[in-house]
Amino acid sequence: MKRLLGIVLIGILAACQQQAPAPSPAQIVPQVWIDAPLAGSSLELGPIQVLAHGYHPLGLSVIELSVNGAVVGSQQPTMRGSQFGYASFNWQASEATAYRLAVRTQSSQGQWSDVAIAEVAVSQNNTLSIAALPSATSLPTATITPTATPTSSPTLTAIPTRPVASATIQPSPTRVRPSNTPVRPTNLPAIPPTDTPIPPTDTPIPPTDTPVPPTATDTPAPPTATDTPVPILPPVFGEPSASTNEFTNVAGCAYPDSVSISVSVANFPAGDVSLYYHAGPSRWQSTVMQPDGRGNWNRTIRGAREMSGQRYGGFEYYILAQGSDGQSAQTQIYGGIEFLPCKP
Repeated sequence: MKRLLGIVLIGILAACQQQAPAPSPAQIVPQVWIDAPLAGSSLELGPIQVLAHGYHPLGLSVIELSVNGAVVGSQQPTMRGSQFGYASFNWQASEATAYRLAVRTQSSQGQWSDVAIAEVAVSQNNTLSIAALPSATSLPTATITPTATPTSSPTLTAIPTRPVASATIQPSPTRVRPSNTPVRPTNLPAIPPTDTPIPPTDTPIPPTDTPVPPTATDTPAPPTATDTPVPILPPVFGEPSASTNEFTNVAGCAYPDSVSISVSVANFPAGDVSLYYHAGPSRWQSTVMQPDGRGNWNRTIRGAREMSGQRYGGFEYYILAQGSDGQSAQTQIYGGIEFLPCKP
């Protein structure tokens, strides 16, 4: 009986130690983030650029932007590697008010992500508060109104002022009784006493306590404006173009001996842009593209010089931009070009 109980306990412990299988890449929900503008930003009325990126292990097919629940744009993301995609939207605010920006992304398998939200305020001079958005009451107000603060320091004077009458009951004036005691100044020689009494006066003695003005330490420091950090953006490619859809590596045939690849690259202050290519099952080769000074990069591949010894077949290529600021981006692989043998 004890032996049977031990076997049962061992079986229970083994079952508890089994781990649930990891989900397949197709089961993973895509993720998306809004890079700019940041939540709580105050923006000027005019064109506004919205930047976002998403992630999925099998890649992304589209990134979509909505403003106050209405879709205003969607685009195929620029992929960085095979898992991260980036998108840039140019949105125009129609009026000075608060807006809710929402972004979502779809994986290459058709699965949508949860929505990423950034609530911003748009005004003529960046003074509109996020609190203007009805559902954003839980957010802190972007402006802080200090309590009553003197605009300038009060000027102190040696002449005491008569207190201003108020609704409170003031004490009756104090009368000075006549005295036969002679008055002697402290810094003058003694004057013989006289019998002339000091006449009574009805003038009240002003208070000797002068109210102390508020000091600068009681003034709350006004809120300081903080600059929204400008995000460093990865390079953004335009659609590449090729000069031909078929070429050969032997001169004198009906096909051209070269193909020129061109592409525009934005958000790219400095760095290198490289063209990666291959024909059929041959290995990938790379060469550096040349800029034209207007944001375009070009490279001509000559069959006889750079494709010598390669097998003929479909010609494929992609482009990689590596910036001096540490940002990089890569296009998808493009095809549709045939690398053909010469047929004399």
